Amino acid sequence: MHGLASDQTALTLVRVDQLATEILARMVPLRFALARSAEERIAVLRLRYQVVTERGWSRPEDLPDGLERDIYDDHAEYVVAWDNATLIAATRLVYPGSGLRLPTEEAFDLRIEPHGQVVDAGRFIVTRPYSDCEHRVLAALLARTWLEVRQRGYSAICAAFAARSMIRLYSRMGFRVVQLGPPQHYWGEVRYPVRFDVLAAAPALLKRWGTPATEL
Repeated sequence: MHGLASDQTALTLVRVDQLATEILARMVPLRFALARSAEERIAVLRLRYQVVTERGWSRPEDLPDGLERDIYDDHAEYVVAWDNATLIAATRLVYPGSGLRLPTEEAFDLRIEPHGQVVDAGRFIVTRPYSDCEHRVLAALLARTWLEVRQRGYSAICAAFAARSMIRLYSRMGFRVVQLGPPQHYWGEVRYPVRFDVLAAAPALLKRWGTPATEL
């Protein structure tokens, strides 16, 4: 039975991989990828500065270089979305093994299990012109994030969400989000530590975003 369960888990993960690839294909000509150059990474930090100052999470005088960053950014990866040369969305991936606790672990004083096998996805941004009621750009950003995490050999992701409304939004999108602890003030707002349960969410994700070829 254990072997059958493992086979089913592997098949489910492959189906989710296929779904993520399909979602990205539908978004062409928008481009979703990792930030590769120093200039692209700086563009992400500059976009984050714009967001935190516009929303009142930080004061401009507290970020005099016009960039929003912390100790995790030097060894993080950024998943970004471009419309031609315009940066329209971004998120940050922090992998375990850096010698630091994950950002969500540190901010909420947690140990997220399975320890050492969870990737922290944070600082999600979708610029207002690309944030529609169907949340297609956000879905594609998450799809690219999933594929990057999978390519590194991981399948567990944690994050910190602002307000329960965001948890409800992700639930409507088909995601299974598990709250890991009480809320804390983090990145400018009261946020909740969460973990994505991709395996449990797979049927709902495939139904919401997939085609018959990717259904379980």
